Amino acid sequence: MSDPKTAFGDPFARLDDAEVIFVSQDGHALAPSRVRCYSFAKALNQQGIRAEVLSFFDHLGAPEQGAAVVARPEEEKLRLALLGYDALSRNPRALLYVQKTGYHIPAIALAAARNGNRFILDYDDYDLDSRSYRRLEPWFPSLAPDRLLATTARHAEACVVSSCKIFDFVAPLNPNTHLIHTVADLDLFHPGDRGQARARFGDAVNILWCGDVWGDIPMRDILFAVDAFAMMPPAARARARFHIVGFGLAWEELKHRVRMRYPDLDRLVLHERIAPAEFGAVLAEMDIGILPYADNAFNASKSPTKMFEFLLAKVAVCATPVGEVVHCLENGRSVLLADGLERYSDALARLVVDTGFRHRIAEEAHRIGMERYTLDGIAGRLAGIVRVASAPRSGGASGQALVPFMEKALGRRRTIAPREVQLARADLQALQGMESLEEAEPRRWSAPLLAMLDWPGLEAAEGIAPDRARQLKEAGRTLRNAARFRPELALPAADRPPGPPRLCKLAAAEDWEDDGWWGWVRRFKTNYASFPLDADGGRLIDEDGLNHLYSYFKRSRGAWERVQYLYGLDRLGLLDGAARVLVASRNEDGFYLFLTGHAARVAVVDLGERAGEHAARVASGRMDLWLSKPRTVHRERLAVHHGGLGDVPEGEAWDAVIAVQNAAFLPGLADFLAWADGRLRTGGVLAFATEIRLNAPGPDNDGAGLVGWPVSMLGEGGFAAHLVRHTGLEVIGPVDASLSDATLDRLVVTGTPAAANPHFVARTGADLHAPAVWFCRKTAATPTDGWRRLAEALPRQPAAGSAQSAAADSSS
Repeated sequence: MSDPKTAFGDPFARLDDAEVIFVSQDGHALAPSRVRCYSFAKALNQQGIRAEVLSFFDHLGAPEQGAAVVARPEEEKLRLALLGYDALSRNPRALLYVQKTGYHIPAIALAAARNGNRFILDYDDYDLDSRSYRRLEPWFPSLAPDRLLATTARHAEACVVSSCKIFDFVAPLNPNTHLIHTVADLDLFHPGDRGQARARFGDAVNILWCGDVWGDIPMRDILFAVDAFAMMPPAARARARFHIVGFGLAWEELKHRVRMRYPDLDRLVLHERIAPAEFGAVLAEMDIGILPYADNAFNASKSPTKMFEFLLAKVAVCATPVGEVVHCLENGRSVLLADGLERYSDALARLVVDTGFRHRIAEEAHRIGMERYTLDGIAGRLAGIVRVASAPRSGGASGQALVPFMEKALGRRRTIAPREVQLARADLQALQGMESLEEAEPRRWSAPLLAMLDWPGLEAAEGIAPDRARQLKEAGRTLRNAARFRPELALPAADRPPGPPRLCKLAAAEDWEDDGWWGWVRRFKTNYASFPLDADGGRLIDEDGLNHLYSYFKRSRGAWERVQYLYGLDRLGLLDGAARVLVASRNEDGFYLFLTGHAARVAVVDLGERAGEHAARVASGRMDLWLSKPRTVHRERLAVHHGGLGDVPEGEAWDAVIAVQNAAFLPGLADFLAWADGRLRTGGVLAFATEIRLNAPGPDNDGAGLVGWPVSMLGEGGFAAHLVRHTGLEVIGPVDASLSDATLDRLVVTGTPAAANPHFVARTGADLHAPAVWFCRKTAATPTDGWRRLAEALPRQPAAGSAQSAAADSSS
């Protein structure tokens, strides 16, 4: 097996006699390739199987590895793939052990096609959002990441995966799938140097996060951990020191954000990258290793290399209950698990101050690590998989690409989001295997799915016969939510009004088709395209943006509501940096933090059940949790009031008042409007959301207990008329009351597991309801009894905390 730095006369002669060639697009510097190629090759050599590594980064001159690879021109990737093919094709006998399904896959496919090389697929990260050949996908749809994984897995002699989550979606593709974790090498990671003088990192209780800060996901996880450290009681924090050792695409951005969030936080140290060969010595001076993973597909699927290194080095682990840690270790015995910022901070503090408990955790974890998670321990099993795979296996489209076909069928003006296509394909595969289609989750039936079923290339690409496609299509026409519930609606069917989105509107998910709105949202949606990209960077940003828009604005009522507020404020000239904005909220929220970057002054009023607890916490000198969201914030412009509505005095003229998370109904809507009116300047803007009941009440129901206002409140004589008649406020512009089939298809039922999924329309009991956003302007003072008369005129609303509030918050 070669060291990555070795120079060769004939750089590929070492491959000629190899029995196994590990192939990776990344290099020794990155943990996935280092462990699952170089270390696994070392393990096979110790088992008597000659193994070599071909790294596109270390040996073929690829200029990037890791997250930066996605931005390379496809011409460059194809050139490298051909070089890889040249190297691999010289050994027709070798078993190819392929790590991931990246841009290097054509090299394996060409070598296997020419020489018949058998191969094993090793899959260790959730990479289904990483598209290696996006420009070629319209010509070769099989290069889409989910299709490429499926094809590669099905053709592999065996698949080796790193986590239970990945096993669950790879095993159906290949029954010969094996779980082997990304274990550590005892030659490098052991407790032998623990207890010696700490010359490098000092004698505090040292806490460590280390790794590749490749983008938004790890950066958010690290900021969560930094917030947890900052939130620890001062006495506990004084005993500790938090070390972050990092590198990668987003490393500089992380350092910037940490400095901005905590310019004065002592005992937090950021270190530049330390070579892997030195990391055993680093861990000898560490006491706590952290795995602060948010619950997303990537983190839930990963098998964290650092966890196994922590175990073998006797470093106690503090983790969130996400991913392999819950399968490998036991809470309270070999790991300390905690979910949520406060609980995680408390767990971290406990490990810092309770030395005996920390040592017991580390000792038990080390025992488990030695039994199950060492390179020596998995070597025999890996060798067995390789030997079986080396034996021969028994047994020996359409003219139009899918994406443009779907865009035309759906009448889309803008490119369809890749994420939307992936979800439709996943729904199609799930439905294909069902005997009783009536039992399918109704949300699986959607317009994109029905369009896909008409694609002429469906049978060749997805293996679905034309008769089955027609059967699915007929079922979908009647079983989709839009078909089932449209007849119940009291709302007349109407297309979205032409032109820019209205300020006041029922939830409508098709605004992104408007060119002006698309250009606008790119200014404010900051959690994609945050890092520099070259070559195909513009195209990457566009498609990344489409995915985010689909996943958030087009599917999540919580995100859509906040974006609609920003859209309205911007349209009304209140995001130019000079406005003063007052926000009412029932929970901590990133919205008011974000506003500090676009307003002169922002104040937020805590209307939640824990307001008193938060006030006491702040009074004691501890960190205010309402500042803990991972957003860039200008703290000098922000004030947080935990004393309720009365904590903001009347008479101070604000330019805008915004109520998020159904907060306007906590004191009663009329009471809230009166409070906001007393603090708005004349000409100021008020924005809030209500729930609209889309169907009529039953004959035996007088309206009490129904969810939301009736549809009539959207039209003439509705809320806008009541507001003008009784108060000095008026609704700004006409209301967009359109409700598309795409929005109705995403209906959920309150109280079921699906209610936590992104949606706009919900069913609570017999009521169908959706959110509406209102923008109002203060034009004059309200008459003395105006608010009383308005309260009497408005429909009764359910109490805060009811099904309405739960539905409104379910995807916040």
